[in-house]
Amino acid sequence: PGYHLDLFVRGALTLPVCAVLGLPLSVASTVPSIAHVISLTTYEVKQLPEGERKVPTKVVEQRATNFLIHVLIGCALFLAPVLKFLPQAVLQGVFFYMGIASLTGNNLFDRLFLWLIWDSAKYPQYHYIRKLPISRVHLYTFVQLICLAILYGLKAIKETSVVFPFFMASLAIIRKGLRWMFTEEELRLLDSLPDEDDDGEVLSSEKPDLMNLEKQKEGDKSEVEI
Repeated sequence: PGYHLDLFVRGALTLPVCAVLGLPLSVASTVPSIAHVISLTTYEVKQLPEGERKVPTKVVEQRATNFLIHVLIGCALFLAPVLKFLPQAVLQGVFFYMGIASLTGNNLFDRLFLWLIWDSAKYPQYHYIRKLPISRVHLYTFVQLICLAILYGLKAIKETSVVFPFFMASLAIIRKGLRWMFTEEELRLLDSLPDEDDDGEVLSSEKPDLMNLEKQKEGDKSEVEI
């Protein structure tokens, strides 16, 4: 809920104020954001016959790290005379490392790495590899790669960058259109979340009712007293 609130504040308050005052629009920095969320994620190692798999169990929502990050960004303004002596390669290396580290657990790149493995017997035992023909997996990866290339091309070319948000929104329509190329079962396996088991069931079946959380706590206390 906390991260959704952040997006709401950004969309409802920050963007309109920047638009009215003619200030630069704030955008989410993808690589640091993903790296930050990964650092706050707690994983559980699930034992499988083919090996181990890390499954995210929860993400610690707090405000301390976000606040400190932006305090340090503000301090960087006063440290500009010192920071200018840092080699540019050092800064690029930091962001390069953060980008590579954020690829861990990304299904698209997990499937892209399969293209580098010539022996199919050495494929990682992902659930979709065990249940689907590898040609269908590669076809789905190829479609996603084409969409990614189009997004990058639209963003990189100045004349077409204005179309970038519209194509981003059209990805939902493209995803719906994939039903003509793949069956529902294939899409379910290829799009399955990391915290789902092989049968498509979420590992933690009980979900808290956020709307009646206080009532649930009172009910639990009464049961303990009884």
